[in-house]
Amino acid sequence: MTPLAAAATAQALAWARGYLLGRQCANGGFSFYRDEHLEEPSLHDTWHALAALALLDERAPRREDLIHFIAGEPVVAQPYALYFRVRSLALLGHPDPQHAAVAAAAAALKTTLPVPGNAGDLIAHYHQRLYLLRLILWLKRNFGLAYPALDLSQAILASRNDDGGFGLPSNLLATYQVLAILALCDSPLPADAGEFVAGLAAPGFGFRLTVDSIAPSLETTCAGISCCRRLGLPIRYASDALAFLLACQTSSGGFARMPEALPDILLSHLALAGITALAVPLRS
Repeated sequence: MTPLAAAATAQALAWARGYLLGRQCANGGFSFYRDEHLEEPSLHDTWHALAALALLDERAPRREDLIHFIAGEPVVAQPYALYFRVRSLALLGHPDPQHAAVAAAAAALKTTLPVPGNAGDLIAHYHQRLYLLRLILWLKRNFGLAYPALDLSQAILASRNDDGGFGLPSNLLATYQVLAILALCDSPLPADAGEFVAGLAAPGFGFRLTVDSIAPSLETTCAGISCCRRLGLPIRYASDALAFLLACQTSSGGFARMPEALPDILLSHLALAGITALAVPLRS
Protein backbone atom coordinates (compact mmCIF):
# COMPACT_ATOMS: atom_id res chain seq x y z
CA MET A 1 0.00 0.00 0.00
CA THR A 2 1.43 3.38 -0.99
CA PRO A 3 1.78 6.14 1.61
CA LEU A 4 -1.05 8.04 -0.08
CA ALA A 5 -3.35 5.01 0.00
CA ALA A 6 -2.39 4.32 3.61
CA ALA A 7 -3.29 7.89 4.61
CA ALA A 8 -6.61 7.72 2.76
CA THR A 9 -7.38 4.38 4.41
CA ALA A 10 -6.56 5.69 7.88
CA GLN A 11 -8.88 8.65 7.35
CA ALA A 12 -11.64 6.38 6.04
CA LEU A 13 -11.35 4.13 9.11
CA ALA A 14 -11.61 7.14 11.42
CA TRP A 15 -14.76 8.31 9.63
CA ALA A 16 -16.21 4.79 9.78
CA ARG A 17 -15.58 4.65 13.54
CA GLY A 18 -17.56 7.86 14.00
CA TYR A 19 -20.41 6.55 11.85
CA LEU A 20 -20.68 3.27 13.75
CA LEU A 21 -20.55 4.84 17.19
CA GLY A 22 -23.23 7.27 16.08
CA ARG A 23 -25.60 4.39 15.30
CA GLN A 24 -25.87 3.28 18.93
CA CYS A 25 -29.31 3.82 20.47
CA ALA A 26 -30.31 4.80 23.99
CA ASN A 27 -30.82 1.16 25.05
CA GLY A 28 -27.35 0.14 23.84
CA GLY A 29 -28.38 -1.57 20.59
CA PHE A 30 -27.57 -0.29 17.11
CA SER A 31 -29.74 0.85 14.21
CA PHE A 32 -28.52 1.95 10.79
CA TYR A 33 -31.36 4.44 10.35
CA ARG A 34 -31.20 5.89 13.86
CA ASP A 35 -31.80 9.63 14.13
CA GLU A 36 -32.93 12.08 16.80
CA HIS A 37 -36.57 11.11 16.30
CA LEU A 38 -36.41 7.35 15.70
CA GLU A 39 -34.57 4.50 17.39
CA GLU A 40 -35.30 0.88 16.46
CA PRO A 41 -32.22 -1.21 17.27
CA SER A 42 -31.99 -4.75 15.95
CA LEU A 43 -29.81 -7.78 16.60
CA HIS A 44 -28.75 -7.64 12.94
CA ASP A 45 -27.40 -4.11 13.13
CA THR A 46 -25.98 -4.67 16.61
CA TRP A 47 -23.91 -7.68 15.55
CA HIS A 48 -22.57 -5.99 12.42
CA ALA A 49 -21.76 -2.82 14.36
CA LEU A 50 -19.90 -4.76 17.07
CA ALA A 51 -17.99 -6.83 14.51
CA ALA A 52 -17.09 -3.74 12.50
CA LEU A 53 -15.91 -1.88 15.60
CA ALA A 54 -13.81 -4.90 16.57
CA LEU A 55 -12.03 -4.63 13.21
CA LEU A 56 -11.19 -1.07 14.23
CA ASP A 57 -9.96 -2.23 17.67
CA GLU A 58 -12.79 -0.18 19.16
CA ARG A 59 -14.94 -1.29 22.09
CA ALA A 60 -18.57 -0.31 21.85
CA PRO A 61 -19.68 2.08 24.62
CA ARG A 62 -22.20 1.18 27.31
CA ARG A 63 -21.40 -2.52 27.45
CA GLU A 64 -23.96 -3.31 30.15
CA ASP A 65 -26.76 -1.68 28.16
CA LEU A 66 -25.67 -3.64 25.11
CA ILE A 67 -25.73 -6.95 26.96
CA HIS A 68 -29.13 -6.15 28.45
CA PHE A 69 -30.54 -5.37 25.00
CA ILE A 70 -29.14 -8.49 23.32
CA ALA A 71 -29.97 -10.93 26.12
CA GLY A 72 -33.42 -9.41 26.49
CA GLU A 73 -34.48 -10.29 22.95
CA PRO A 74 -36.83 -13.30 22.72
CA VAL A 75 -35.28 -16.66 21.85
CA VAL A 76 -36.88 -18.08 18.71
CA ALA A 77 -35.83 -20.84 16.29
CA GLN A 78 -34.92 -18.27 13.66
CA PRO A 79 -31.38 -18.50 12.24
CA TYR A 80 -30.66 -14.81 11.87
CA ALA A 81 -31.76 -13.79 15.36
CA LEU A 82 -29.96 -16.74 16.95
CA TYR A 83 -26.74 -16.16 15.04
CA PHE A 84 -26.59 -12.42 15.71
CA ARG A 85 -27.38 -13.00 19.40
CA VAL A 86 -24.73 -15.68 19.90
CA ARG A 87 -22.02 -13.85 17.96
CA SER A 88 -22.72 -10.53 19.70
CA LEU A 89 -22.60 -11.93 23.23
CA ALA A 90 -19.47 -13.94 22.39
CA LEU A 91 -17.75 -10.82 21.07
CA LEU A 92 -18.68 -9.04 24.29
CA GLY A 93 -17.32 -11.97 26.29
CA HIS A 94 -20.59 -12.46 28.16
CA PRO A 95 -22.37 -15.81 28.74
CA ASP A 96 -25.92 -16.03 27.49
CA PRO A 97 -28.41 -16.29 30.38
CA GLN A 98 -30.67 -18.22 28.00
CA HIS A 99 -27.94 -20.59 26.80
CA ALA A 100 -30.04 -23.77 27.06
CA ALA A 101 -32.98 -22.22 25.20
CA VAL A 102 -30.73 -20.85 22.48
CA ALA A 103 -29.01 -24.23 22.05
CA ALA A 104 -32.40 -25.96 21.80
CA ALA A 105 -33.56 -23.46 19.20
CA ALA A 106 -30.38 -24.04 17.20
CA ALA A 107 -30.95 -27.80 17.39
CA ALA A 108 -34.39 -27.33 15.83
CA LEU A 109 -33.02 -25.64 12.69
CA LYS A 110 -33.07 -27.64 9.45
CA THR A 111 -29.95 -27.98 7.30
CA THR A 112 -31.52 -27.97 3.84
CA LEU A 113 -29.25 -27.32 0.88
CA PRO A 114 -30.85 -24.78 -1.48
CA VAL A 115 -31.05 -25.54 -5.19
CA PRO A 116 -29.97 -22.82 -7.61
CA GLY A 117 -33.13 -23.23 -9.70
CA ASN A 118 -32.98 -22.10 -13.29
CA ALA A 119 -31.12 -19.30 -15.04
CA GLY A 120 -33.99 -16.95 -14.25
CA ASP A 121 -33.53 -17.40 -10.51
CA LEU A 122 -32.29 -14.19 -8.95
CA ILE A 123 -28.62 -14.40 -7.99
CA ALA A 124 -29.35 -12.45 -4.82
CA HIS A 125 -32.08 -14.90 -3.78
CA TYR A 126 -29.87 -17.97 -4.08
CA HIS A 127 -27.02 -16.15 -2.34
CA GLN A 128 -29.33 -15.33 0.57
CA ARG A 129 -30.45 -18.95 0.92
CA LEU A 130 -26.84 -20.12 0.97
CA TYR A 131 -26.09 -17.46 3.58
CA LEU A 132 -28.96 -18.78 5.69
CA LEU A 133 -27.54 -22.31 5.53
CA ARG A 134 -24.11 -21.01 6.49
CA LEU A 135 -25.51 -19.36 9.62
CA ILE A 136 -27.36 -22.54 10.57
CA LEU A 137 -24.23 -24.66 10.18
CA TRP A 138 -22.22 -22.17 12.22
CA LEU A 139 -24.80 -22.37 15.02
CA LYS A 140 -24.82 -26.18 14.95
CA ARG A 141 -21.03 -26.27 15.11
CA ASN A 142 -20.92 -23.65 17.88
CA PHE A 143 -23.20 -25.72 20.11
CA GLY A 144 -21.59 -29.06 19.26
CA LEU A 145 -24.70 -30.27 17.44
CA ALA A 146 -24.59 -32.90 14.72
CA TYR A 147 -25.21 -31.95 11.10
CA PRO A 148 -24.71 -33.89 7.83
CA ALA A 149 -21.40 -32.30 6.89
CA LEU A 150 -20.29 -35.02 4.48
CA ASP A 151 -23.65 -35.21 2.68
CA LEU A 152 -23.86 -31.44 2.39
CA SER A 153 -20.32 -31.03 1.09
CA GLN A 154 -20.78 -33.81 -1.47
CA ALA A 155 -24.06 -32.33 -2.69
CA ILE A 156 -22.54 -28.86 -2.93
CA LEU A 157 -19.50 -30.09 -4.83
CA ALA A 158 -21.80 -31.98 -7.21
CA SER A 159 -23.53 -28.68 -8.04
CA ARG A 160 -20.27 -27.06 -9.13
CA ASN A 161 -20.37 -25.74 -12.68
CA ASP A 162 -17.85 -26.63 -15.37
CA ASP A 163 -16.05 -23.31 -14.86
CA GLY A 164 -15.49 -24.05 -11.15
CA GLY A 165 -18.07 -21.54 -9.95
CA PHE A 166 -21.39 -21.99 -8.19
CA GLY A 167 -24.87 -20.66 -8.91
CA LEU A 168 -26.80 -20.15 -12.14
CA PRO A 169 -25.08 -18.46 -13.76
CA SER A 170 -21.79 -19.00 -11.93
CA ASN A 171 -21.26 -15.96 -9.75
CA LEU A 172 -18.96 -14.67 -7.05
CA LEU A 173 -21.58 -14.23 -4.31
CA ALA A 174 -22.75 -17.85 -4.46
CA THR A 175 -19.16 -19.08 -4.70
CA TYR A 176 -18.21 -17.01 -1.65
CA GLN A 177 -21.01 -18.56 0.44
CA VAL A 178 -20.28 -22.08 -0.81
CA LEU A 179 -16.61 -21.85 0.15
CA ALA A 180 -17.63 -20.77 3.66
CA ILE A 181 -20.10 -23.66 3.90
CA LEU A 182 -17.49 -26.18 2.73
CA ALA A 183 -15.12 -24.89 5.40
CA LEU A 184 -17.81 -25.44 8.04
CA CYS A 185 -18.13 -29.00 6.71
CA ASP A 186 -14.34 -29.49 6.97
CA SER A 187 -14.27 -30.20 3.25
CA PRO A 188 -11.28 -29.46 1.01
CA LEU A 189 -11.92 -26.48 -1.24
CA PRO A 190 -12.02 -27.27 -4.97
CA ALA A 191 -8.99 -25.98 -6.88
CA ASP A 192 -11.04 -24.99 -9.91
CA ALA A 193 -13.04 -22.60 -7.73
CA GLY A 194 -9.80 -20.65 -7.42
CA GLU A 195 -9.53 -20.52 -11.21
CA PHE A 196 -13.09 -19.22 -11.42
CA VAL A 197 -12.51 -16.54 -8.77
CA ALA A 198 -9.23 -15.43 -10.37
CA GLY A 199 -11.04 -15.13 -13.70
CA LEU A 200 -13.45 -12.58 -12.22
CA ALA A 201 -10.68 -10.16 -11.21
CA ALA A 202 -11.39 -6.83 -12.87
CA PRO A 203 -9.48 -3.55 -13.11
CA GLY A 204 -11.18 -0.48 -11.69
CA PHE A 205 -13.07 -2.18 -8.86
CA GLY A 206 -11.37 -5.47 -8.08
CA PHE A 207 -13.94 -8.10 -9.05
CA ARG A 208 -17.02 -8.61 -11.20
CA LEU A 209 -20.05 -10.69 -10.20
CA THR A 210 -20.15 -12.93 -13.29
CA VAL A 211 -18.02 -13.25 -16.40
CA ASP A 212 -20.51 -11.06 -18.28
CA SER A 213 -21.34 -8.46 -15.61
CA ILE A 214 -20.03 -4.91 -15.74
CA ALA A 215 -21.78 -3.20 -12.80
CA PRO A 216 -19.53 -3.15 -9.70
CA SER A 217 -20.77 -3.40 -6.13
CA LEU A 218 -19.22 -3.38 -2.68
CA GLU A 219 -20.60 -6.86 -1.92
CA THR A 220 -19.01 -8.34 -5.03
CA THR A 221 -15.62 -6.76 -4.40
CA CYS A 222 -15.64 -7.92 -0.76
CA ALA A 223 -16.73 -11.42 -1.79
CA GLY A 224 -13.82 -11.61 -4.21
CA ILE A 225 -11.35 -10.48 -1.55
CA SER A 226 -12.71 -13.06 0.91
CA CYS A 227 -12.60 -15.87 -1.67
CA CYS A 228 -8.99 -15.09 -2.52
CA ARG A 229 -7.99 -15.07 1.15
CA ARG A 230 -9.81 -18.36 1.81
CA LEU A 231 -8.23 -20.00 -1.25
CA GLY A 232 -4.78 -18.53 -0.63
CA LEU A 233 -4.80 -16.56 -3.89
CA PRO A 234 -3.18 -13.19 -4.57
CA ILE A 235 -5.58 -10.32 -5.29
CA ARG A 236 -4.65 -9.18 -8.77
CA TYR A 237 -6.18 -5.71 -8.60
CA ALA A 238 -5.80 -5.07 -4.88
CA SER A 239 -5.18 -1.33 -5.25
CA ASP A 240 -8.24 -0.96 -7.48
CA ALA A 241 -10.34 -2.93 -5.00
CA LEU A 242 -9.21 -0.67 -2.17
CA ALA A 243 -9.89 2.49 -4.17
CA PHE A 244 -13.38 1.27 -5.05
CA LEU A 245 -14.23 0.39 -1.45
CA LEU A 246 -13.04 3.81 -0.28
CA ALA A 247 -15.16 5.43 -3.02
CA CYS A 248 -18.22 3.68 -1.53
CA GLN A 249 -17.81 5.60 1.74
CA THR A 250 -20.35 8.38 2.18
CA SER A 251 -20.06 11.73 3.91
CA SER A 252 -21.56 10.16 7.05
CA GLY A 253 -18.60 7.78 7.31
CA GLY A 254 -20.69 4.72 6.51
CA PHE A 255 -20.26 2.59 3.40
CA ALA A 256 -22.80 2.05 0.64
CA ARG A 257 -23.31 -0.61 -2.02
CA MET A 258 -21.78 1.68 -4.62
CA PRO A 259 -20.54 5.27 -4.73
CA GLU A 260 -23.22 7.86 -3.91
CA ALA A 261 -25.73 5.28 -2.63
CA LEU A 262 -27.14 5.02 0.90
CA PRO A 263 -24.94 3.51 3.63
CA ASP A 264 -25.82 0.98 6.30
CA ILE A 265 -24.09 -0.94 9.07
CA LEU A 266 -23.92 -4.29 7.26
CA LEU A 267 -22.22 -2.75 4.22
CA SER A 268 -19.87 -0.85 6.51
CA HIS A 269 -18.90 -4.12 8.21
CA LEU A 270 -18.29 -5.76 4.83
CA ALA A 271 -16.19 -2.83 3.66
CA LEU A 272 -14.06 -2.78 6.80
CA ALA A 273 -13.52 -6.54 6.56
CA GLY A 274 -12.43 -6.12 2.94
CA ILE A 275 -10.13 -3.19 3.70
CA THR A 276 -8.60 -5.07 6.64
CA ALA A 277 -7.98 -8.16 4.48
CA LEU A 278 -6.31 -6.06 1.80
CA ALA A 279 -3.94 -4.63 4.40
CA VAL A 280 -2.69 -8.07 5.47
CA PRO A 281 0.00 -9.65 3.27
CA LEU A 282 -0.89 -13.09 1.96
CA ARG A 283 1.01 -15.80 3.83
CA SER A 284 3.04 -18.12 1.65
